[in-house]
Amino acid sequence: MSSFEGHIVVERQRAMWNWWASLAARPWAPSLALLALCLAVYLPGVVRLPAVDRTEIIYAETTRGMVERGDWTDPRYGSVVHQYRPIGTFWAQGAARWLAGEAFARDITVYRIPSLLAVTLAVLALFWLGRGLVGAETALIAAALFAVSPLTVLVSQLAIAEGLSLLPATVAMVALARIYTKPDEPLSLALLFWIALGFGILINALLVPILIVATLIALYVMDRDLTWLKRLRPFMGLPIALAIGAWWLIIRSHQDGTPFAGMDWRAFLGALGGAQDMKLRAFPGTFVLAVVLGFLPGTVLIGTAFKRFWDSREQALSRFLLAWVLGYIAYLELLSSKPGTYMVQTMFPALALGVAIVVTNESGLGKRPPWSFFTIWPTYFAALPLVVFAGVYLFTGEVPGLIPAVLIAIIAVLFIWSGRLGWEGQLRRWAAIGVAALALFAVTLLGIVLPSIDRIWPAREIAKAIAKCPAQNAALIGFREPSGRFVLGIPFEQQMPEALAQAVEEKIPTLSIIEDRWRKRTNWTLQSKSQPPLPPPTGCVTAYNVMRGCPLHFRIYSPNPAQPCAVPAAFVCPENTPQTGPEKSGDCD
Repeated sequence: MSSFEGHIVVERQRAMWNWWASLAARPWAPSLALLALCLAVYLPGVVRLPAVDRTEIIYAETTRGMVERGDWTDPRYGSVVHQYRPIGTFWAQGAARWLAGEAFARDITVYRIPSLLAVTLAVLALFWLGRGLVGAETALIAAALFAVSPLTVLVSQLAIAEGLSLLPATVAMVALARIYTKPDEPLSLALLFWIALGFGILINALLVPILIVATLIALYVMDRDLTWLKRLRPFMGLPIALAIGAWWLIIRSHQDGTPFAGMDWRAFLGALGGAQDMKLRAFPGTFVLAVVLGFLPGTVLIGTAFKRFWDSREQALSRFLLAWVLGYIAYLELLSSKPGTYMVQTMFPALALGVAIVVTNESGLGKRPPWSFFTIWPTYFAALPLVVFAGVYLFTGEVPGLIPAVLIAIIAVLFIWSGRLGWEGQLRRWAAIGVAALALFAVTLLGIVLPSIDRIWPAREIAKAIAKCPAQNAALIGFREPSGRFVLGIPFEQQMPEALAQAVEEKIPTLSIIEDRWRKRTNWTLQSKSQPPLPPPTGCVTAYNVMRGCPLHFRIYSPNPAQPCAVPAAFVCPENTPQTGPEKSGDCD
């Protein structure tokens, strides 16, 4: 093919897929398109995914209790004070719960709404503010890639602080990038930076400040200049940020007398770094791996983007994007004890901008981008979604139904198609098909497949089994995950055999749900109180504790065996169910 013919083909391809530019050029169309994309991708999982143990439910149950008590300055999970979880997240979830009303107090969807809104606004903010950095078309592609990245979708689905903090992190960092790269940016942009910083502290402690400081350190290493920081108007902006974020410390003082009183040094550092803690140090490379797997489809062009920006690091924008990613990933790998799945999303706007720049600058037929994953044969791209879905079904022992099977096949085809487009160098088309592939992947996995697998949601299964039992005192023994408290309304003090024995002794009618591992101990406890052993069960529930990785077998005992509560046919115990027997080994509660 001659260079002239190649140029004609490229121009035809651009004309065929110039709707990225056409859409970006219209006043409201790109914002509405991104809003529709976010709602279509996020809503199915937000609405259909059951409450996910454990962090999400701890947030939701804490908020529910705070609103129920009417004390908005004292978020507690039972008797536990959340010293390391800033108040802003509880306030946002509490507002959603208050607006929804008491009837929805135990509906996890209500507590996820702030995360859904914050992540959606973060996607829109990347487009709105990114236009001033890279142009409307590139910013639109970046926002779409950011929106459908698996780990972005994840935090939009869960009632945790990381979803909410993604908005102030994105606003603060893109505003900072514009101030760094363009000396003539208006004062309003500096004010926006400080406001976002303040809300970031209110929502998730020092996560956003740490992101900013890590980026500034990396920038200083590259250009040895911090004089541009005066364009932030710190003497005017810092008090604004502190006025917003200081509520976190005010609440801590209200609860503790002295903020963070009683915390050791490691716990204190963990509290400053955000709301998540992994207890154990992650192995080296955890956060890099989270970026690689969690930033699809943009992952395939990360290498290309880094190579381009490293070669052009004399340009201000290239330096800033490199510093944003390298500075923060260094902090995470060296110091953070947080889960990679929740912490790397704040780098995704930078990665999305970098990949989008490659897409708009280097799209051309027959020219595969160097340093990309497009050197892999396109058919192999289908392995990514197929491995995920196969793993889910093999783990649970389920067989996909017709609709999920068809959707999984379509997703595999879209992955292959996007790989083929990248192989051919048609990057604008790759971006469009890649966004569609990841969007359908998220909807299918989180909105259809996982919610339909009953056995991985123990609390939901128990709730279905006892739905027709009369409202009464209940005991749940052998399953102490937070979902037992939030979904079923059974407090921890009702989750031990001693509590059941006490209730029986005081002649309080108690519906008992007991896991097989705890049945013998429960009988011993009842007999120690001179009470009869457990009667024959009226229902049985088989489930799986994903948090601990072990099967669960519950039996339901009515307080009055002569008039057992009715359970659906699916939960009727098999005939000749043994009432005694050896305890199963392992601790799965």
